[in-house]
Amino acid sequence: MVKRPLELDDFTRICHLSDPQISPNGKYIAFTLIRPNMDENKYIYEIWIIDSETGETISLLSGEGDKSPRWNPNSQSILFTSRRGFKEDEKGNALYIYMLKGEPRKLIARKEGISQPKWINETEIAFISNVVIRDIDVDEDYVDIRDIPIWSDGEGFIDEYRPQIFILDSKSGLYKQLTKCMGSIITWAPSNKGDKLAYIYVPDYKKPLVTEVHIINLETGEDTTIIPPTKYSFNHITWGPDDKYILLKGNDLRRGLATHDHIWIIPSTGGDLENLTRNLDKNISTAISTDVLGPYRSPAKPIWASDGFIYFPLNDRGRIKLYRIHPDHAKIEPVIDEDATIYSFTIDKNARKIAYLKLSYTELPEIWILNLKNHEKRKLTSFNKWFTNETILSKPIGFTFRASDGAVIDGWYIPPVKSCEAKKPVILFIHGGPKASYGAAPNFLHQLFAAKGYYVIYCNPRGSDGYSEEFADIRKHYGERDYKDIIEFVNNFLKRVPDADPNRMGVIGRSYGGFMVNWIITHTDMFKAAVSENGICDWISDYGTSDIGYWFDEDQIGGTPWKNTDSYLKQSPITYIENVKTPTLFIHSLQDYRCYIEQSIIMHIALKRLGKESRLIIFKKGSHAHTTTAKPKHRKKLYKIILDYFNEKLKQ
Repeated sequence: MVKRPLELDDFTRICHLSDPQISPNGKYIAFTLIRPNMDENKYIYEIWIIDSETGETISLLSGEGDKSPRWNPNSQSILFTSRRGFKEDEKGNALYIYMLKGEPRKLIARKEGISQPKWINETEIAFISNVVIRDIDVDEDYVDIRDIPIWSDGEGFIDEYRPQIFILDSKSGLYKQLTKCMGSIITWAPSNKGDKLAYIYVPDYKKPLVTEVHIINLETGEDTTIIPPTKYSFNHITWGPDDKYILLKGNDLRRGLATHDHIWIIPSTGGDLENLTRNLDKNISTAISTDVLGPYRSPAKPIWASDGFIYFPLNDRGRIKLYRIHPDHAKIEPVIDEDATIYSFTIDKNARKIAYLKLSYTELPEIWILNLKNHEKRKLTSFNKWFTNETILSKPIGFTFRASDGAVIDGWYIPPVKSCEAKKPVILFIHGGPKASYGAAPNFLHQLFAAKGYYVIYCNPRGSDGYSEEFADIRKHYGERDYKDIIEFVNNFLKRVPDADPNRMGVIGRSYGGFMVNWIITHTDMFKAAVSENGICDWISDYGTSDIGYWFDEDQIGGTPWKNTDSYLKQSPITYIENVKTPTLFIHSLQDYRCYIEQSIIMHIALKRLGKESRLIIFKKGSHAHTTTAKPKHRKKLYKIILDYFNEKLKQ
């Protein structure tokens, strides 16, 4: 098959695989597959069940919003969430059970939503759902807000609700509320014996990074706090094979949000907390910037397997690898050490097989299996084979350079697929975060610009994940070393690639990347055009409007804006607005509660008031992550607007 350059509509041809779940007996793998459907302007959700040896399809579910399959301990049925029977704008979802044949059976539907459903034993299930904590306006004409945050990105107003754990009997369908917390339950896990349940809880919304850990005895109902809310921030919990220990992923906040997550264990009866990975200065995370994973993602979390090892993901310079550690000797060793991204994985009950989702620079997501006995790895699915066989995906060329202060910076560039120009235009992409990373994962938009004759360049500046905590820590210094790293990267690239045109360069970024675009245009005129998407320009206003502003900004910018005004102004691009010479397109989604829309409006109004070139596109729907989660037509319009803008400004 003769390959062709990528076209705009090709993003709808990518199959988004997610959340591989191997059955306890190791025979089957269930996973979620999502396909964009442009004609119906929605995503088609499917749950596939395949043989773990051959990849042969065992069963397929294709109901509205089917996702999150979870195996019964007996490997004979799965639990999953769905929006079957719900209208498009209707809130909530439902919980179903499927016996691997016939039709699935609905267990419960809740307009408040159901998340994190898991089996406690072969008949009982628990899940998290919101509960109304006071009288609300049933007509939804107003909300009564008494605490913070007032809203959450992707959810809307949340102050009238609190997430609680429910327990349900799969035979009768009867259920009851298990917890009555006034804070926020983040996640939970059942013991292997099914007699206890552990959960992570944020008791004080004003300090949402500080967590406490509880264990509920399901036989007596006793709720015990084993880790009080002191200095620890945990985000994942599970049990050891014999239920004697609890495993936690999180950190001690010693560097605030720049602190790496580690593997911790504590006796399930309470006692001393031990950091098993304390000597590891890399983050246990999957913070990789990619737009090919689709609207539903299930990033890897540590698993304490029956062989005694704890398996976990590790971000190593933009490569997400799979490692393991044994609590008895704390020796860390690689399990899958490739120039790739292992985005999620699960392990069977006897620790013989690992099912995992893998992607790489030009490799779209597929399901793989690893035999832990003979270390054989095999790809089980080929949903994206047709796409990759038909289109040209260019492998990025990676290089490192030393920044002016001596630090080593990773960068990449993708050459144009076809271009008759002696000098080619350049697009610089900047990732969000800031604690995220580029690396061994493809981006459709990167490949599209390369197909249209651009050099596409990107790097991991200071603040990025995948490196040391010191590298990641730019608190109180936004726009300083991170900005220098990016500009020095661009200059280094231009020296390496003589046919890149320094007079036709554009820059684009979203979220923190949008902040950095705003910073760049207020500090240099080296770019001929810029696109700032869902970014930040004014940290003072962001403190009050963002769903995370009141704690994120205090950590990252430093203190509160009324006590540390000078620092907030110093790190805000709007302070330097009169310096702007670069034509800029601002793009923002109206339902973005992470970086609220006033950020782009402020920049646009200020630039127009100063008589400078500015354009503002407002998408009336879409959250902060609308680039990857919005409906297909929305995404196509977004990509086309960006492509047309840079073509207008940079093409000869």
